[in-house]
Amino acid sequence: MSLFALFHSAARTKCDEFNLVLQSVNLESQVVYHENRYYLLIHEQLAEPAYRQLKRYVDENAPEDIIAKPLIPASKGFPAAVLYSIILLLFAMLQASSAFDIDWRQAGLADSWKMAGGEWWRAFTALTLHADVAHLAGNIGFGVLFGILVSQHIGAAAAWLTILLSGAVGNLINAYLHHSLHMSLGASTMVFAALGMLGVFALEHKSTYQQSKLRRSLPFLATLALLAFTGTAGERTDVLAHLSGFFSGSASGLIWVAFGRAQITGRKYQIIIIAVILLILAGAWTLALTLP
Repeated sequence: MSLFALFHSAARTKCDEFNLVLQSVNLESQVVYHENRYYLLIHEQLAEPAYRQLKRYVDENAPEDIIAKPLIPASKGFPAAVLYSIILLLFAMLQASSAFDIDWRQAGLADSWKMAGGEWWRAFTALTLHADVAHLAGNIGFGVLFGILVSQHIGAAAAWLTILLSGAVGNLINAYLHHSLHMSLGASTMVFAALGMLGVFALEHKSTYQQSKLRRSLPFLATLALLAFTGTAGERTDVLAHLSGFFSGSASGLIWVAFGRAQITGRKYQIIIIAVILLILAGAWTLALTLP
């Protein structure tokens, strides 16, 4: 059984105090010393009741919340991340081989003029296409990482559906903001949407041991730094698409927070939502390949 750190400090006094509080209500905890800090540890299954007990104690005896609310992952997210990778690889093969004598790139890329003319489905189809192997590999790698992290907050299927919709909205925003002909493709808009969601969840969750509001904002600031570092480099980088995806994802994260960041984890709901994702992609590509 894994252990969760509810609190840590350079001084042992506070850890011992909190440890006594938990012991008094028969919640087994321990204080350990590691790399110049003391940690108050408790079994993961007891983390929620322990947090509530210490929260009551802190509210009565201290001016600020200085303990960490445990995040119990809603989902590990690996199967859905594997499905995401398979879908991108499948379309990469279709695109590279011009399967069925179709120019997949031209049929599905995000063409701003055509999207303005009503071809909204390109906002989805463009997410499955890539310029080259490096582009594909980067979007699979970062997409899997961010997708799994978002899945831990709201469940895998809900996470990927939100990421997909946010990426499509990001593509629509990107097309609207370009007043001239602009073409783009790739899952990076979706990847940066996931990054934006993570920043909002980290800011809202406040799973830190720091008291200052600035320090509690550091996870969100870190996502902005990552956006600046990975989203604006490279000659062929579509910076506006990345920004559109990031802010679309951030808005989606705020919506989830407004609804209490509900976790959708039931197997039946997971299957239904994954089916909806596949139907959206299948429908978008059906329109792309059948309409003139």
